[in-house]
Amino acid sequence: MSREVLIVDTEYEKYKSYLEPIFPELNFSYAVNGTEASDLLTKAEVIISIGRWLTPEKINNAKKLKWIQCNITGTDHLNDSLEGRPDIILTTGRGIHGPQMTEVTLLHMLALYRQVRRLTKNQEIHVFDRFLPKVLDTRKVAILGLGAIAEHMARTFKALGMTVYGISRTSRPVEGIDKVFSREDICAAVADVDFLVALVPYSSDTDKIINSRTFKAMKPSACLINVARGGVVDENAMIEALLEGEIAGAGLDVYEVSPLPDSSPLWDLDNVFMTPFTGGRSDMYAERILTVIEPNLRAYFNGELDQMINLIKRQ
Repeated sequence: MSREVLIVDTEYEKYKSYLEPIFPELNFSYAVNGTEASDLLTKAEVIISIGRWLTPEKINNAKKLKWIQCNITGTDHLNDSLEGRPDIILTTGRGIHGPQMTEVTLLHMLALYRQVRRLTKNQEIHVFDRFLPKVLDTRKVAILGLGAIAEHMARTFKALGMTVYGISRTSRPVEGIDKVFSREDICAAVADVDFLVALVPYSSDTDKIINSRTFKAMKPSACLINVARGGVVDENAMIEALLEGEIAGAGLDVYEVSPLPDSSPLWDLDNVFMTPFTGGRSDMYAERILTVIEPNLRAYFNGELDQMINLIKRQ
């Protein structure tokens, strides 16, 4: 009996050329998106995809499905779809996002400190304005959410001469972090930092964890960088804080509603720099996620489920 693996990704050709020679005993099928994948679901034992297209109906129709390899770290988008299927194994892409997430965070920090919006506007109207930029050296940054990405990020910040705080569920020591605060002490953690970086996964516990209390605790010269999920920040409170000068600026890759509605005031705020939910993406994404997919395929089809990487405990 053939073992069916369905890969749904715009770059499926990269997966195909790498995996088929290694696993000739498996039958791979491919789709660019969820629409193309619909006709292939009934045969699939394994799905490899980010999976935003998976609905409860599609999951219920996939009677042979036993394992989903989600190709990003967060799996909150799959919660509703998988609620009725506790039998399905779920693994994630945790551990591969450090470089791109660090770089997009650094992009936002530099964009705010080097006033990139002002520079690009000046270039468009041919204005040669040598204003004074700020530097990251000696600044303090607090990272909310201390996972694998934060460890990579902290190393980069330290190399730039920054002091790095961490905010986690508990105040446990973490290598590369100068000081760790618990989430209950978030206001104390942000009191003297120049940047607060939101990196925590979204859940009921982290919904709007950054809110008006947080902004009031920050210095007026401090900036928020959100590369986590839109829901971890109270967007209305953030807009008010930006307008009232409670914080100096915000760098945003994620939003409460995505794509960001045209009516949002965030588009027109000079102290906001925005990117369109691209923080986790990179031109090397397929190559990096394959370092998780290949060993997971081996472990799964060898019946060594306890050896699978990034296995999510499901109730």
